[in-house]
Amino acid sequence: MTNQTSSNWYMVLFKGIIMILLAMLIFTSPGGALLAFALYIGIGLLLTGIIVIVRGFSLRTSHVKWGWTVFEGFLDLFLGFILLANPLVTAAILPFIIGFWAVFYGMKIFIDAFSETSNKMLRIISGILIVVIGTLIMFNPLFAGLTLAIWAGALLLIVGIYNVIASFSVKKLEAA
Repeated sequence: MTNQTSSNWYMVLFKGIIMILLAMLIFTSPGGALLAFALYIGIGLLLTGIIVIVRGFSLRTSHVKWGWTVFEGFLDLFLGFILLANPLVTAAILPFIIGFWAVFYGMKIFIDAFSETSNKMLRIISGILIVVIGTLIMFNPLFAGLTLAIWAGALLLIVGIYNVIASFSVKKLEAA
């Protein structure tokens, strides 16, 4: 019995091959991959900034600390604009920006833990860990940036190999 998934086994194979090639590209040029990350993260921060700002203003009648949510949204917007303004410079400072964002976000989670009643310990521990990791990234940005690219390459390689192997399993289903 053939279904849409098994009749397109070659699409899964093609996806796997593309992912493996992308992984190889990242391994040969982690700096170029870092530049692409800067662009994607910049766009993502712009979008999340807008969403968080809208959410913050919608909370102003029901939440005492709605201003901090709006501030977080504007921070995301600001960082998004910085990342997109000059991608080459951004690639060099991206780890610092990510570290700075993580420190701010970790402090927010930590502070919120004292005004929330649920998951207090989880929020405290998460906030502290995020601040520590963000600080480490800020003070060693080159290592953090290249590590980010290399881990993304490893991830793509693993997923690519998985898809290549899975495509042949899907092909067997088609033959059955």
